[in-house]
Amino acid sequence: MKTTLIMGLFLGAQISYLSADESLPKFSHPREITNPFLPLSSLKQDVLEGKEGRKKLRIERTVKPDVHKTFNIGGQTVETFVLEDREFENGKLSEVTLDYIAQSDDGAVYYLGEDVDEYRNGKVSGHSGAWLYGVHTQHLGILMPANPKIGDKFKSEDVPKITTEDDEVISDSETVKVPAGTYEHCIKVREKLSDGATEYKYYAKGVGCVRELPEKGDVPLISHKEGKP
Repeated sequence: MKTTLIMGLFLGAQISYLSADESLPKFSHPREITNPFLPLSSLKQDVLEGKEGRKKLRIERTVKPDVHKTFNIGGQTVETFVLEDREFENGKLSEVTLDYIAQSDDGAVYYLGEDVDEYRNGKVSGHSGAWLYGVHTQHLGILMPANPKIGDKFKSEDVPKITTEDDEVISDSETVKVPAGTYEHCIKVREKLSDGATEYKYYAKGVGCVRELPEKGDVPLISHKEGKP
């Protein structure tokens, strides 16, 4: 979809910038992810399937309630919500990622890192892109602002020498038709990646991510299951 950073809201000329230099967010119930555009607490599993370049791509995104990971954020012990992504390229498992996520008291959703296993021929072959807040960076990532609006800018990843991602909400009125359904009033987020690529994601209220658009491809949501995993 990152110095001790403090995510604040700066208002500029017709845009707002989400950064982190004023006060650390407070996390009273970090595992309760109820943000309208990323309501992970109600999710059981999402499946996205499509193409990226010439590759057939399938992503199985599953909540892992029995996996626990804690972080120290400004003296707060924060237990994260854990989401597993299993990625298949042309039918073969290529990557398994555990994403560590927390929601602050104001409703913003933060990204605290990921453990990555890359696979080749059925065996773990590397861990490229893995990072953890407090180990590889002191920058908290923002996955979703509390009240996203056009012009909001934020970083989901800000990890020197590993990965960066600059995000911006560029629309709040998208209608998205995918195999899982038709979703109106979606927000569209532009993602500028550290390798120079630009991707887009669409988020529907009450559902979450319903379409991912890499530079060459389309990976729509084909299944959305809610409830306890």
